[in-house]
This record gives sequence, structure tokens and C-alpha cells, in this order.
Amino acid sequence: MADLPQKNQPLIAAAALLGTGVLLKTWKPTPLDLPDPKKKRPHLDRGMSRKVRKARDGIAKFALPSNMLNSLGTSLITVGGVLAVLRLVDEVVDEQERLF
Repeated sequence: MADLPQKNQPLIAAAALLGTGVLLKTWKPTPLDLPDPKKKRPHLDRGMSRKVRKARDGIAKFALPSNMLNSLGTSLITVGGVLAVLRLVDEVVDEQERLF
């Protein structure tokens, strides 16, 4: 029972990461906005080149942030969530196989 605070430290860290991530995603100061992409123009590519460009543009919409703090917040939420799930799954594993 004496090691109970140590067992909960990963969950406390995960909660702190999640909270910080949510805070950063909601607070978006405009000086940290990233520039908009180049103006749209008609595309002249065809065939495989067009498919590759469309795939690249789709990935860019998902991966490139519009605000630096928003991107950092997303990363912190992801890491905090994974840490919490890892700790909770660690409770199910044998005592000798636990990470935390």
C-alpha cells in the first residue's frame, strides 16, 4: 500500500499532459498562426502525378497545423492518452512483466 502514489504517477502525468494539451488547443494566439498555403490555381497534371498530388494534399491537410500551439496541444493529448492507456493496460499484465 505504501507504493500507491508511485503506481499512480503515470496517470497523474497523463492527466497533466491531457489538460495542458486541451488548454493549448483552445488558446490559439494569432502571432503563432502559420502562413496560409499558396493561392489555389488550376492544376495541369494528369494520371499518376495527379493522384500523387491529391494524396500529398490530403496528408498535408491532416499533418500540417494552422497554429503552432494547436499542433503542440494535439501532440500532448496524444501522448497523455497513450500514457494513460499504457498504465491501465499495465494493471492487467503479470506482476513481473509490468513497466510501471
